[in-house]
Amino acid sequence: MKGESKLARRVIAAGAGAALALVGPATVTRAAGSGPDLGRFYEQKIGWEPCQPTEGQTGELLDSVRDMECSTLSVPVDYANPGKGAIALAVARIRSTAHGDDRKGSVVFNFGGPGESGVDGLAAFRDLAAGIGKQYDLVSFDPRGVARSAPVRCGGEDEVDRMDGGSQDAPGTGAAAVAEAKRIAQACRAKTGPVLDHVGTINTSRDMDVLRAVLGDGKLNYLGISYGTRLGAVYASQFPKRTGRMVLDAVDTLRGTAEQDVLAQTKGFQQALEGFFAGCAQQNCELGTTPQEVAATFDRAVAKLAGGRTVTGSDNQDFTGEDLHSAVQSALYSQASWPTLSAGIAALLDDDDPTVLAALNPGAGTDDAPASNSDEAMLAINCADDPVRPADPAKEYDSMQRQLTQESPYFGPGSAARAVACTGWPAGTDYIRRIDRPGAPKILVVGGKGDPATPYPWARDTAKQLGSGVLLTYEGEGHGAYAASQCIRAKADAFFAAGTVPPEGTSCPAEQPDE
Repeated sequence: MKGESKLARRVIAAGAGAALALVGPATVTRAAGSGPDLGRFYEQKIGWEPCQPTEGQTGELLDSVRDMECSTLSVPVDYANPGKGAIALAVARIRSTAHGDDRKGSVVFNFGGPGESGVDGLAAFRDLAAGIGKQYDLVSFDPRGVARSAPVRCGGEDEVDRMDGGSQDAPGTGAAAVAEAKRIAQACRAKTGPVLDHVGTINTSRDMDVLRAVLGDGKLNYLGISYGTRLGAVYASQFPKRTGRMVLDAVDTLRGTAEQDVLAQTKGFQQALEGFFAGCAQQNCELGTTPQEVAATFDRAVAKLAGGRTVTGSDNQDFTGEDLHSAVQSALYSQASWPTLSAGIAALLDDDDPTVLAALNPGAGTDDAPASNSDEAMLAINCADDPVRPADPAKEYDSMQRQLTQESPYFGPGSAARAVACTGWPAGTDYIRRIDRPGAPKILVVGGKGDPATPYPWARDTAKQLGSGVLLTYEGEGHGAYAASQCIRAKADAFFAAGTVPPEGTSCPAEQPDE
């Protein structure tokens, strides 16, 4: 997904390590056809050690970490010149409980962003993926540029956040936005170094092929969520003969411009916010008995923190309008978070207590898992994947800000910066936009009708673009249907287990979070 990188941070956990020895790899030594010899990467043996829990991990999340093994995978900085050096990618797995012929290898996961840690996400996803884990090892990794894997650094995540649409504190004019974008681009290059030129989905898909081989799998079985669908589509295009069973959930666009993407997502979040108003009223929540009453109460909460005003939580931390914006945006990813959002708004207004809302915000890091660099990584990856730069970015910004504010007075004003965020970066690859029926086997493409971050038409379009995509529709709310719907999960699990593909046009009804 192009713009919202914080989906997984509420459930971050796990550490990375290395040691012992694994199964023999597949004997592929070149990434695709002729080219530089990559044998030392494809033929490496990696070892596994227990992942180390980090401070603050408790309950089921701690149990998941204790079941995980961690290691590192060596990949070339530059696939065109593998002699220039290597980087180490953090990798984690949860071993299948199956034995003998019941074992089917591995399923590799990417949980989105771009910029989210796969190592951390795997711990949080273990129970949801239990059906897959009956036959497959569950594997994920921190992509290059992310978290523990040669992370992109730009110096100030709050500043980067302003440029990716995650902040209401956006630059006031196009000229200011362009100046800030250029300054951030320069800072990213200075603080990250030469590896920055080799961050992006094309190289990450090549890294996944090395991982596939080292795991001993002849084909890559894969579940990608949000941005992970872009990564999966690129892999299927680069390595169609090595593509196994692939599920793409909450599907990113492959061809949209930055302007088209930010407009679609702003509309999506506004629709989700209105859905929250209606759902809250239907449940007779604390905020009102009609959608209009709930909306008015929400507006009072926004006004309470406008103009730089704050409230102080029980942890003595100031809670700002920015924090509220982040909490609302985070809650709209999942209908299961709506009751928490309504309770938090009520507590803020009635008791000046932001504690419940603060819990919705993505968390900070620890010594083992440093404060996330997901915003910085997302910027670098998206710019590497986008070949287009506006001819007049300042004018583009001013125009987009007017249009987006009209679409959504709450989400629109802070979103325009994404349309010019890559100003100052070299033009990225056009490979992704040119993907056209690569000849991969059937790919299950899952789209949600009420997904605010990856609008449903993107799933429909990507399924056609892949040629072999089979569209499975979820009629409910939220970002990511595999986690939200038992029906979707059952069909995806059946696809991994036996290759069973649902008929084209199959849909699953909306499910309430407690179903």
